[in-house]
Amino acid sequence: MQRRHFLLGSSAILFAPRLLLAAPSGLGDNSNKRGFSPVLSAASNANGHRIGVWRNDGWQYSQPINHRGHDSAYHRRRQELIFFSRRPGRELYIVDATTGSALLTIQSEEGYHYYGHGCLSKDGHYLYTTENHIDNDGAGSIGIYDCENNYRCVGHIDCEGIGPHELALMPDAKTIVIAIGGIKTLPATGRQTLNPETLAPALHYLDIESRKIVEKVAAPHYQLSLRHLDISPDGSVLVGAQFQGQLPSDKPLVFYHRRGQTLQTLDTGELPLHFKRDYIASVSIDDRGKWGVTSCPRDNLVCLWDLQSLSLSQVWNLRDCAGAIYDQAYEQFILSNGDGQLLALVPGNKTLKPLAYSAGTHWDNHLTLCV
Repeated sequence: MQRRHFLLGSSAILFAPRLLLAAPSGLGDNSNKRGFSPVLSAASNANGHRIGVWRNDGWQYSQPINHRGHDSAYHRRRQELIFFSRRPGRELYIVDATTGSALLTIQSEEGYHYYGHGCLSKDGHYLYTTENHIDNDGAGSIGIYDCENNYRCVGHIDCEGIGPHELALMPDAKTIVIAIGGIKTLPATGRQTLNPETLAPALHYLDIESRKIVEKVAAPHYQLSLRHLDISPDGSVLVGAQFQGQLPSDKPLVFYHRRGQTLQTLDTGELPLHFKRDYIASVSIDDRGKWGVTSCPRDNLVCLWDLQSLSLSQVWNLRDCAGAIYDQAYEQFILSNGDGQLLALVPGNKTLKPLAYSAGTHWDNHLTLCV
């Protein structure tokens, strides 16, 4: 079995008896940069909130928005970028991927707001979004938007769970997997959890054609809110949780799932991984289904998981880490953080390599490749 490492410092210094933490500015050094594919993301700075594409050392183009963004999607066939507002936002932003010009701002239907995530059908005809059906006492809903008709909303599907968050299209192109957070909120009470004792987090699988939930897999604890996920090429799902009870909880936060089975807890082994804030943000799997990455911004940790042994392989300390996405062209994961850094994580390497630095930029929690 491969030797596993616990790595500390923004520049990822190997764990030693004396812990050394490098200053974030050390990653601004361009002398050891790797190449990387362009990414789209939301970000904030002193001038407000932005969405756009970052290429090499700067914004290829960007647009100001009035509220914080969250996740994004790249519609390759239509050459359009889709940005989702953070809950309880009601806006989708459509941007021309060639020119960077704003094309459309879509408002959610009356009585609904977005949860910040969406995915496209295989043919790119439809966009599916996770939404809060406010007028139905906060029931979870999947919005359906016709990309060929200016992203007009053509209906909603009951996802049979409260607080659906990230969703993704399965390799069969017929099923969508949804991370059900279980947290009931309503705009009138902000982000306050209205059902703290009755959360029902789970993974739900939605059959697109029948518009029915065909499988439900409950989280192992009612306060383990399942939020973010990614899918392996073989259809396995890696999902991260955010604990909603007293912290720290000592509950496992990362799970693996195959259809027809229960959630499997990933093993942390002998590595000293102790969360204090119990919050997983981005989840990403490589193109072979061998490695998975989770970011833990409230604990300033990035974790690399061996998906063959379902165990923790490496850990780095990275302050306010945010997005994580696999960059197949360069065989690396791209990470972002709240200090304006983009970094490369290569499984087996002891250090995170600098890619780009933007002083004063606070990257939001998710990245998408623009390739």
